[in-house]
Amino acid sequence: MMHMTFYWGKQATILFDGWKTTTWLSYSLSLVALFLSSIVLQYFSNLEITNFFTGKTSSSTSFPPIEASLLGKDTSSTSLGKKLLRSGIFGVRVGIGYLLMLAAMSFNGGVFIAIVLGFAVGHFVFFKDTTLSLTSSEEDANACGC
Repeated sequence: MMHMTFYWGKQATILFDGWKTTTWLSYSLSLVALFLSSIVLQYFSNLEITNFFTGKTSSSTSFPPIEASLLGKDTSSTSLGKKLLRSGIFGVRVGIGYLLMLAAMSFNGGVFIAIVLGFAVGHFVFFKDTTLSLTSSEEDANACGC
C-alpha cells in the first residue's frame, strides 16, 4: 500500500518496486544517492548554457536577451551541434527533476529531507549571484526600515 502522508522509517519504495529499502544500510545509501542527484540537478540548473559555448561570463543573473523572433528565422549563429548539446543538457535536467519529484512523492520524510538538503547544498555551491556585490558602507546606506 502506498503512503499518502509523510512517514518515517527505513522501509521505503523509491521510484519503482525494485528500489525498496529494508535495512538501514540500503536506506542510507538511497538517501545519499538522492542527495547527490539533487546536487547534480542544481549544477545543471545553474549552468550558464547561453555563455557555455562562447566562453563569456555574464555580468548579471538576469535572463539573456531574446535573439530570435518568434515567427521569423533564427538569427543566432548557434550551430546544430550546440543546439543538440544544449537540448540534451536540458533533457537530462528535466528528467532528473521529474525523477526527484517522484522520489519525494514516496512520502518518506528522510527521502524528502535528503532531496531538499541536496538542492540547498547544490544552490550554495553552484549559484553565482553577481548582484550581491555591495560593500558594507553601501549596505548601511541602503538599509531602510521601510
